[in-house]
Amino acid sequence: MAYDDWNPDDFLDFDYGNKGSSKKNKDNYSEEYNEYLASRKADKVSDTAKVKKQRKSSKKSEHSQAEKDALKKAQLEADKRYRSNYNKNTKKATGKKKTAPASVWLTRLYLLTLVAFLLSMGYMDVLPLIWLIVLVVMLLLLSLYVLPRMRRGGKKRATKPLATLACLLLMIIYVTGTAYALGTLSFLSSTSVKNADSVSRITKDPFNVVITGMDVDGTIDSEGRSDVNMVLTVNPKTAQLLMTSIPRDYQITMVDKDNAIDKLTHTGFYSVQSTIMAEEDLLGINANYYVKVNFTTVEKFIDAIGGVDVYSDYEFEPTKYKGWTVQEGMNHMDGEQALAFARERKAFDDGDRQRVKNQQAVFEAMFKKATSSSTMLMNYSVILSELKDYVEMSFSSKEIRSLVKHQISKNLKWNIYRNTLTGGDDLMPLYTTGGEYAYVMSRDEESIAHAKELIQAVMKGETLTKDEDGNVNVLNAEEGGEEGEDAETETEDEGEGE
Repeated sequence: MAYDDWNPDDFLDFDYGNKGSSKKNKDNYSEEYNEYLASRKADKVSDTAKVKKQRKSSKKSEHSQAEKDALKKAQLEADKRYRSNYNKNTKKATGKKKTAPASVWLTRLYLLTLVAFLLSMGYMDVLPLIWLIVLVVMLLLLSLYVLPRMRRGGKKRATKPLATLACLLLMIIYVTGTAYALGTLSFLSSTSVKNADSVSRITKDPFNVVITGMDVDGTIDSEGRSDVNMVLTVNPKTAQLLMTSIPRDYQITMVDKDNAIDKLTHTGFYSVQSTIMAEEDLLGINANYYVKVNFTTVEKFIDAIGGVDVYSDYEFEPTKYKGWTVQEGMNHMDGEQALAFARERKAFDDGDRQRVKNQQAVFEAMFKKATSSSTMLMNYSVILSELKDYVEMSFSSKEIRSLVKHQISKNLKWNIYRNTLTGGDDLMPLYTTGGEYAYVMSRDEESIAHAKELIQAVMKGETLTKDEDGNVNVLNAEEGGEEGEDAETETEDEGEGE
């Protein structure tokens, strides 16, 4: 019988049986009972020890969890301090520095301007494909060289500042180039009108352009007299350009007014189409395009580029600008002075003939200044924005860009020739004057026939030449060869110098 199963009360009625209550049996009972009591005491001590041990273990466990929480909190605080110091450009274990936030934003801005520039150049489509590919590759390689040095520097202390400066300069170029492209596209789209007479392949087919300059101020929709009248005959294949100038008072037939007689300048009162039809009838041509400008166009453009340097054959005082004397030779002119110079005719014995030469001199000076002036480069988009209300043309944006792209890819050396219609002085009843007589430069049929011949020669791809007196003629086939090549070269030099 196990000690745990004994109950002390059981011993009170213990039956010794037939053995009786001998001392020996009582002694045995006492030993067993004492053993039982000792066992119970030992079990009680063991249970108390277990409870204390469990309590102690529980307290120890609770203490360990607090320590773990405190340790975890300390780790988080240390990690926070580490990251804070890391963001302040403290060195990592590898010795490298984190890129400064300013460099990151500058890099992003650089890439944004680069992408915008490349997209605008691609959309504008004025560069030959091989040029565009070379430009993209060059800029990408340059970027791969500059950006890492701008962000992390190099072995030399000056590497990072120089790379940052290069990055900023490139961004200025990208922004300027993008503004040029977008400004040009906006200008071309806003100044062009629909044209049913355009050629199908403007970089291959010859075409005629009517240039008409109105003698009014204000926006281009203001009607007035056609003061400047030129026909440009262009052949992209032969790189020949013939400028045929028509004096403003030249006798013409107004096709849109039942073939009434008038002088060319009056057609401007009606419409640019009236001017075009009169010139088409006079020269027997089809005008594929036209460009219309006025006084304000010339003044605004010349003032915007800082004036022009114009060569004058004579010394004179313009009627439209009192108190100013034009010197023989080179003169610096602002917009108002250049316009007065181009309009003058009364100061010359040749009248309109000399005025045509002066107009050509002004346009040549404008072209040179516009393509070489730093002022033009810095204010390109502003100038185009100001001129969009003062220019009208029937070239589409795509056609203009195609011509520019063709010029860049072929690097054409244009042969430029100039011819002017001549005539006599006369008085005639005119349509615009209501039948009253007015001054007219009467037609010279021989001069008109010669102009037609030159225009048709350029359209057919035949070669023109110029003699010592400046007269332009068609180079006959039998005159080709070495003599023809010399004449063409001489014409190019003389034509560009005029």
